[in-house]
Amino acid sequence: MNRAQRRASTFKRAQRYDRNHVEPSAVLKPVIMSRTFDADEAAKISVDTRMAWHRLTHGEGTEPDFDLLANTSNIALVRADALGELAVETVLRAEASILQMQDRYRRTGRFGADAQALQTVPNMLDFYDQLLDHSSPQLMLEALEATVRRMAVLIEGERV
Repeated sequence: MNRAQRRASTFKRAQRYDRNHVEPSAVLKPVIMSRTFDADEAAKISVDTRMAWHRLTHGEGTEPDFDLLANTSNIALVRADALGELAVETVLRAEASILQMQDRYRRTGRFGADAQALQTVPNMLDFYDQLLDHSSPQLMLEALEATVRRMAVLIEGERV
């Protein structure tokens, strides 16, 4: 091993990851996740969802747009469980319309909204906007994780 190799080896050993290193800002993560969304964050999430809905209703929608809308409705349903029957009913009506849109896509190869979807999904999106205004990122993340668990249970049920 020549001198250059020894120096390179020493340099590499010095760069190794320190397992005991603690990120100084890690203590702030629970605080950041428990605050409510600020106006910019809520607006970005809402606009992304509403633009996906717009594209779906005008025949320009893609599968990622549909997935975003479906995830939005699933999160809204999980959060609506704690808020009451009217909220759950609003989201369930929208989810039924979204499932009809999915069936239409499977039949025709294009997304489109019928009269029922045009009536129910905007109400669900308004409800979702209210959730964003009054929820924390942690609550929404927990709702997303709950939807993933519910879907996993449904998939397991179909396999059996």
